[in-house]
Amino acid sequence: MELDDVVLYQDDSCNSTMMSERVSDLASSIYREFERLIAKYDEDVVKELMPLVVAVLENLDSVFAVNQEHEVELELLKEDNEQLVTQYEREKSLRKHIEERYIANEDSLDGERKDLKGRVATLESHSRQLELKTRNYADQIIRFEEREAELKKEYSALHQRHTEMIHSYMDHLERTRHQHTCSISRSCHCASRKDRPISMGIFQVPGIDGMSTDLHRDPVDVQAEPWRFNNISHPRSNTSLKVCNRHFTVTNRGRLFFIFLNDDFSLILQLNL
Repeated sequence: MELDDVVLYQDDSCNSTMMSERVSDLASSIYREFERLIAKYDEDVVKELMPLVVAVLENLDSVFAVNQEHEVELELLKEDNEQLVTQYEREKSLRKHIEERYIANEDSLDGERKDLKGRVATLESHSRQLELKTRNYADQIIRFEEREAELKKEYSALHQRHTEMIHSYMDHLERTRHQHTCSISRSCHCASRKDRPISMGIFQVPGIDGMSTDLHRDPVDVQAEPWRFNNISHPRSNTSLKVCNRHFTVTNRGRLFFIFLNDDFSLILQLNL
């Protein structure tokens, strides 16, 4: 057994040499035994046996050499097998790690895909809502523009109508003032009476309130000053009048004011008396 262990890790040349010596020793022992038998019995006893023994020894030598080669190949195959098993385990572990990463990445991608699909659906819904709002706003803008055009037309018509009414009222006021002047000329002997409204009950006789002695001054033309608000809150100079369903406020403090009110705007006219 010690010889086998030694031969297992040696080269083929050494193995052949050692096996030849071993077979040679075995052959020497058998030869000595044959000589003893020949000396004791006769040469014919081993005559037929000698070739067989030689053939057996030769076969033993070749078989032993082949066995040693097979053992060496077996050891090499065992080493290769161990290396392959080690590599297989390493590849298996790496494959398992890659599969785990693949599964994790796939789960992550599935989650991101679902999230993106939800966001896309939300954005599409929001886009549809914005489109609907845009169409509604466009329709509202068109309606507002049409309404604005109608209101401008109505405003122009009302403005023209109100201007005509103001001119008509100015003519009426001029006639009233002329009648008032004529009335003063005819009734100068009544200068001591209290101030009273004239014609329509909204004007007072100027210059006869005890503060002026000029009872026969000439008529003064009516001049329209710039439109402005003035102090018309004096307790003794404000008079309200409703003409043609419009309200007027008249003051008599050396000047005549009237305010024209309607649903759209207010006008203030200042006249000199």
